[in-house]
Amino acid sequence: MKQLSSEVRRVTSLSEADVRGLFVLFSASYEAVSLEQFTADLSAKDDVLLLCDATGAVQGFSTQVTHRFEIDGRVIRVLFSGDTIIAPEWWGTQELVRAWCRYAGRVKARHAEEALYWLLLSKGHRTYLYLPLFFHHYHPRSGAEDMTLQRFKDTVASQMFGGDYHTDSGRLEFTSSKGHLRSALADVPTARDRREHVAFFLERNPRYAEGHELVCFAEISPENMRGAARRHLQEGMRGESSEASTAAPWGKPAVC
Repeated sequence: MKQLSSEVRRVTSLSEADVRGLFVLFSASYEAVSLEQFTADLSAKDDVLLLCDATGAVQGFSTQVTHRFEIDGRVIRVLFSGDTIIAPEWWGTQELVRAWCRYAGRVKARHAEEALYWLLLSKGHRTYLYLPLFFHHYHPRSGAEDMTLQRFKDTVASQMFGGDYHTDSGRLEFTSSKGHLRSALADVPTARDRREHVAFFLERNPRYAEGHELVCFAEISPENMRGAARRHLQEGMRGESSEASTAAPWGKPAVC
C-alpha cells in the first residue's frame, strides 16, 4: 500500500510560492474558495501538518492553531483544525491520523495543567467520521448528548465565529459559501448513507454541499481516545516526534 510521510511546519516559515502550492491542492477539491481567503485563514494558524509522498510532493495538509478560553471560571485550551485536505488518490492512508494525534499530544504536554479540546468543522461526512474513529465521547453525536461539551462548544464557537455560528443548529451558516466540496466529492455513496454516523451527519448538516459546516467538539485525552489514536497521542505526549520546524522555506512549491 502507498504510504505518506508527515512534517510539521510553522506557518510563518512558508513562502508565497509554498502557500500557492497548498492552495492549488486545496482548490482541486473545494469550490468557492479564493487565494486571498485561503491565505488569510492560513495566516491565522500556528502550524501546518504536511503529508508527502515518496517524491516529496505534498499530497495533503491540515492547518492548526491553539486558543485559550475561560468558561465558567475554568481555563481550557482548544486545538482548532482549519483547512484540511488529502488528495483523493491517497484516501485510506493513515499518516494524517498519526501526525495529528502526535501533534495534539505535544500540545497537551505543553499545557498539562489545562484540559485540551478539539474544535472540528465538518464540511462533509468523511471529516465527521474522524470523531467516532478517535473518541469515546464527542459532540454532536447520535444518542445521548453531552451537555457540558455542548456548552463549551457553543461558547467557543460563538466567540470565534460570531453571528455565523447558530447555536440552535450547531452549524456555521454563511450567506454565501466560504468553501464547499466539489460535487463529485460531496456525494455520499448509497451504501454509506445508511450508516449510523453518516446518517447522523446528513441529518444535522443537510446543506453541507452549500458550505454549511457542522461544529464539533471533543476532549483530547488518553482516557477519551480510542485505539491507535490514543497510542499516537501518548507518543506525542512523550515527545516521540519532533517539534514544528522553523527551518527555511521549501526550495520549491508544495514539496517537503
